Amino acid sequence: TAAVLDRMPLFDLPGRGPTAFFSLLKPRTVIPPHTGATNVRSIIHLPLIVPEGCWFRVGNDTRPWIEGQAFAFDDTIEHEAHNPTDALRAVLILDTWNPFIAADERPLITRWVNELDAHGRGLAGFLAA
Repeated sequence: TAAVLDRMPLFDLPGRGPTAFFSLLKPRTVIPPHTGATNVRSIIHLPLIVPEGCWFRVGNDTRPWIEGQAFAFDDTIEHEAHNPTDALRAVLILDTWNPFIAADERPLITRWVNELDAHGRGLAGFLAA
């Protein structure tokens, strides 16, 4: 897994990424509706173990996970996950740069976020203002 992640264009904003982790959702568990703080990144889900009946919603789009079929989404849109089954669900989740942000724009965003941090604003504080 680490070798594959090393070759991917992960979201590499110091102090905020890259992020990659295995999300294990226990049987009969819900991750309630929530949103992320910024759309400078896209979230990738790669379903690894998905019992029949598990589902995921982003905005008005509800779908089952399909093992081995990755998908990306903007997590500033409300999303939630449900595992109504008696088995564990496992998904590899990783952050990549938003595909609409060009590679030469990424250092500008990094500089902007660093300035926000230096002045005690932070990215989440700026977006909430």
